[in-house]
Amino acid sequence: MALVFTAVDTTVLRLKGEDVVTYLQGQCTADIRQTPSVHALWLNRKGRVLAHTLVAAEPDGSFLLLAPHCQPADLISIISANLIADDVEVVDETQRWQRGIIWGQGQPEVSSSYKIFPSHRCGENNWELLSPLDFVSPWPLAEERLLEQNRVLTGVPSVPQDCGEQEFPQECGLEAWVSYQKGCYCGQEVMARIHAMGTLRRTLRRVSTSEAMVSLKTGLELKNLIDHKVVGVVRSVSAHHGLALVSAELTSGAILSSDLGPIVLGEKATLVNS
Repeated sequence: MALVFTAVDTTVLRLKGEDVVTYLQGQCTADIRQTPSVHALWLNRKGRVLAHTLVAAEPDGSFLLLAPHCQPADLISIISANLIADDVEVVDETQRWQRGIIWGQGQPEVSSSYKIFPSHRCGENNWELLSPLDFVSPWPLAEERLLEQNRVLTGVPSVPQDCGEQEFPQECGLEAWVSYQKGCYCGQEVMARIHAMGTLRRTLRRVSTSEAMVSLKTGLELKNLIDHKVVGVVRSVSAHHGLALVSAELTSGAILSSDLGPIVLGEKATLVNS
């Protein structure tokens, strides 16, 4: 598919101040010193996922944080929760930009007035775009439902739909966004323990109904065929395909029961081009 453009409601914050690098480095899961932009998770002290942001360094020493599926007030609360005496200012710039995703085959050419960052919104090549409010897309427009459909069909996890306050990043295929070398950050001890032990109780997998005419629904419980014990729940859907958090003991090809009939388990969810 050729490149297309999808408008999305991404929250955009700017963090600035003398302590901004130290603060970000000590709070999110990514090493922000390694690349101009990096995807990061914000965890609670138990290692569960509160938010996902793309962190991008700006020439003036500030950082832009782009967060899909998170309202500005909620993200500000998460980002500033541990701000005490740090010289860090958090500014909401969401309404300053038109926000969107460029996705498909090819490499976008953009104006110097735009900001573009590699992203993980679907299984195609895709980029986050911040542009002036009067931006007119040079690419054909695609509805957000098509972007979401591609994401689900290709097994790309999303925060918080698939991985939220009750899940570890590793359960949902998001371990690429977790640094095990950079030092202390909120939830780091739990991440190190999981990394060392290498065992998880749940994993996010692609799922589908055995009947193409039957559509999945979020929250659908998946059960063992033998004892009918609940072993998973559907988190994201697109028609008869979806992503479900299930027992880690289950493998691809397993058949589970549900109120909608048999459900077939597929491969694990994973980030594309991570």
